[in-house]
Amino acid sequence: MPRARRCAPLLALALLAPRPAAAADDLLIELHYKPVANTQIAIWLEDRDGKHVQDILVTQATGKLGIGNRPGIWNFVGSWRAPYGPRVSVLPIWAHRRAHPYPQVVFYDDDPGDEESLGWHENTSTAENYYCRPLTQDEQDVISVDTMTCPSPNVFQTDKGKFASGQTSPYPPRNDLIAYEAGVDSPDVEMFAAINDLDAVTAATPPGTRNEFITATIPADLADRGPLTAWIEVSLEHDENDDWQFDRDFDHFVDSRLSTYGVEYLGQPSVVYKLSFDPRVEGFQGTSDYAGYGDWDGKSGAVHPPDATISSNQGSGADRLQRYSLNGQNFRFGVYAYGSDGTDTGDDGWGTCKAGSLPPIEDLSLEGMSFDKVRVHYTIPTGQSPGFELTKLRVYLLTGEEELTKDRLGAAYERSFGAAEVATPGTSGSVDVDQLWGNYTYQIGVTYQDKCANESALETASITTAPQKFQQVDGFCFLATAAYGAAWVAQVQALRTFRDLVLKASPMGRDMVRFYYTYSPPLARVIHHQPLLRGMVRVVVQPVADLAGGLQVPRG
Repeated sequence: MPRARRCAPLLALALLAPRPAAAADDLLIELHYKPVANTQIAIWLEDRDGKHVQDILVTQATGKLGIGNRPGIWNFVGSWRAPYGPRVSVLPIWAHRRAHPYPQVVFYDDDPGDEESLGWHENTSTAENYYCRPLTQDEQDVISVDTMTCPSPNVFQTDKGKFASGQTSPYPPRNDLIAYEAGVDSPDVEMFAAINDLDAVTAATPPGTRNEFITATIPADLADRGPLTAWIEVSLEHDENDDWQFDRDFDHFVDSRLSTYGVEYLGQPSVVYKLSFDPRVEGFQGTSDYAGYGDWDGKSGAVHPPDATISSNQGSGADRLQRYSLNGQNFRFGVYAYGSDGTDTGDDGWGTCKAGSLPPIEDLSLEGMSFDKVRVHYTIPTGQSPGFELTKLRVYLLTGEEELTKDRLGAAYERSFGAAEVATPGTSGSVDVDQLWGNYTYQIGVTYQDKCANESALETASITTAPQKFQQVDGFCFLATAAYGAAWVAQVQALRTFRDLVLKASPMGRDMVRFYYTYSPPLARVIHHQPLLRGMVRVVVQPVADLAGGLQVPRG
């Protein structure tokens, strides 16, 4: 039990990953829901005996980025894109009911004093594709509300972990890693993607407050094991109420050496909705009543019955799925079955679906808007089949110089844009992709999807973002960071202050800073894993850091 608890306790099924072709007698269903923003979601099917039989969807932080199975302590304080701490309570009902264990990932760092640290893993850290260094509360407030970008991975790198002998997790490890550094990364890292079996059902987290739906095909032999039950589990970090209140310093693990870093993330546990249906019988089933909630600490797949401790409004608790109306039905979670003949009668507003191919987008081009934002220009072609209805545009992002192909989509991050945000066929349109890193090369792929989950072929282009200017969070200290091991140590903070108050105040100082930005990162990369060189740099930098440490940062 949490220490502070006071009371009793549209997206396609298959994306573009390789999959078997649907058989002629497969049955089609639609699943409808409307989540709030920033949720993690899993949707799956169980047979009449309550056995998990098919995954439909899992959002990419859990399915691709491995937040449920990564190095660190499960209740580490968090922050925006923080890299450590397995979030075992993210989707525990789905994870445990799948009954599919994976090897547990722990720190590769073999220093026993570092296993409970948010930092200090430099000897086993390599370039990072996605995560950022941990943030203080003040930094979190600025980043989550304003900049939505984080310190460049040119400075902060991460320990990707290793498999713990004899230990398992119900969650998969991340599968987005495409490069490995011999002698620094554990050899286990090269196996992460191979054992993560969720490529075909992983999709972007919905932006929230818009109607979402997924189409999925059910094999005929599975339909014969019905009636089936469709489940949806939804979690949201830091979703507290009077009954589920947590304290940062008592309910989370705070690194004593980095005591100001990290913010609390615990809150109300995940909630689930479920619906029984027969996929052979055409019709709609909907519910507005949640079926229960998961363990707050993710220890099991138990479904705790609904009670008064779970909120039901303002996007909290059970209201993480919003109530809405569609085709005369009012619900939070709904399932529509097309029936055994595979087509809809068309007289109840749900429409008809047929499998087919879609031509790729046209006129793809990329425009750099800032160091962390790219505008994607496109045209959806005309001449679609009768009844075509656009549902979403997907943008895939992969760092590096190697071209993004269909086979490499498993490592790419996805952004999804709904029909209301996308230009109509034959009309030029654009969408903005933000939260990128400065001076990075991105391979960007684009597809679109119709209401029947038919998806177009992949079109790609590449772009290198502009360098991040002086406003970057990590600031001036590439070599110092490599020498001292972390961007937040006192010496590095002092040097940052020296940069802002002294160097940037004069033309000569600004020239020195520009020179440092240009030539320091490659040198920092060289000394990062060399203890002798790090020590030599500290000897040179320490007197300047001592001098800078006497400066006072202006406030207000």
